Amino acid sequence: MKPCQLSVSICCIVLLTAVYSEPAACYFDKKEADYRPGLYVVKDTLKSVNRYQHLAHDLYERKLFKQAIVQWKKVLHLQPTNAFAMFMLGKSYMGAGEQKKGERLCDEALILGEQPGKNSCHSVEGF
Repeated sequence: MKPCQLSVSICCIVLLTAVYSEPAACYFDKKEADYRPGLYVVKDTLKSVNRYQHLAHDLYERKLFKQAIVQWKKVLHLQPTNAFAMFMLGKSYMGAGEQKKGERLCDEALILGEQPGKNSCHSVEGF
C-alpha cells in the first residue's frame, strides 16, 4: 500500500468514526443506567482537573502568572462552571498585567459561585 493510500484510509476511518459515534458526554446526560462498560470519562476528567489545578496553583504561587493562565484555562475547559478556577484565572490575569480582564473574570466567578455577600477582590496580593 502506498503512503498516500494509507493516509487516505486512515482519514476515512477517523472521519467515519467521528460521524457515527455518539459523544461520551451524551452517555452521562441520560437518566437510565445504560452506560457502556469501560467508559471512564468522569474519573479521568477529575484526575486531569486535579492535576491541572495543582499545577496552576503552584505556578500562581511562584508568580508565573502567564503559565498559570494556561493551566486555569485547561481546568475551565473541563469544568466550565468551576467558580474557583474562574476566580483564580482572573487573579492570574491581574498578576500578568491585564487588570480589567481579571476583574471581569473574578466578578463572574463570584456570581457563578453564588456568593452575593462578598466583595470582589481586584488585586493579586492578599489571596
